[in-house]
Amino acid sequence: MKKFDIWSVLCIIFAAGIIVFGGLTAKNVIKGGDGTVSREVVKNYGLQAGVELDTLNKDINSVKNPVTQGVKFPEGILENLKPAYAINNDLVGWLSIPGTEIDTAILQSGNNDYYLKYDFYKDYTNDMTGTNYGNLFLDMNCPGADFKGDEGISRNMIIHGHTTGKSDNIPKQAFRSLYNYQGKDGMAYFKKNPIIKYSTLYGEYTYKICAVFYSTTQPGADNGYFFNYIYPDMSQKNMEGYVKQVKERMLYETGVSLEPTDKVITLSTCIYVYGGSVDTRLVVVGRLLHEGEDESIDTSLVKDNPDYRRPQVWYNNNGKVNPYKDSEKWQPSPKG
Repeated sequence: MKKFDIWSVLCIIFAAGIIVFGGLTAKNVIKGGDGTVSREVVKNYGLQAGVELDTLNKDINSVKNPVTQGVKFPEGILENLKPAYAINNDLVGWLSIPGTEIDTAILQSGNNDYYLKYDFYKDYTNDMTGTNYGNLFLDMNCPGADFKGDEGISRNMIIHGHTTGKSDNIPKQAFRSLYNYQGKDGMAYFKKNPIIKYSTLYGEYTYKICAVFYSTTQPGADNGYFFNYIYPDMSQKNMEGYVKQVKERMLYETGVSLEPTDKVITLSTCIYVYGGSVDTRLVVVGRLLHEGEDESIDTSLVKDNPDYRRPQVWYNNNGKVNPYKDSEKWQPSPKG
């Protein structure tokens, strides 16, 4: 073999070793309150869940362990959230869906625009293609770091975030896994991954996914009506209308109950299933686990809902009559 060829082979082997070693290192950084930065935390420093390490030109080795000594933490904060809080005190919680790529920090600011464009480090994330990566964030109207115990979660905890879908040519974004809950394989994906875990700074909560649906943000696309599912504190009576709206829209029946007395978590991301001109959201709703209830689901109850409620524009485009055209235009309210 020529000398040039030998060096080429050695270089390839060396490069492969670095990649493997780097991958193992990234996978074995643990989450904890001992000053280490978890792989899960790292993923949100511009390296959102499942994102390639060079997506935003941030190398994993540049993420330094945060100094927790001298940091003024909220009283009672969970130990495993201290490292992330020490870097960004906009941290209000942690979201994970076991079995998916979603396992990441949740931030909150005084508006619902900032973390659409800025990452965990508060760096602007718009790239050369015009894509914003941002960071998953809790709706500004939901209880955040100042609320403990049962007051730490509202009747509806809303988390927003970007996704780019499934294209292998586009860097992944944090809510990419939500796309798997729709389509022909959506029910199977739900059966394998039906649980949402959410931690506030002070406590941990478990939700069962009870519904997956689409909702347009444009009243003009749906007979002047916009289903405002982004509302934190509906009254129990008002929740009756909310539950009705959700059940009409769900892409399939999950078999998980949803009642007006329940508390829910709402994961919301952009999608354009009704065309590029119709601004739409893919919404995954979880219902807080009831006292004494385990995390299992009855998969025999999961079934398709082919006639789920769509916006009027869909019925127009497909030459169909909208059976929901004259339905009550429910609105969220803290009263009645």
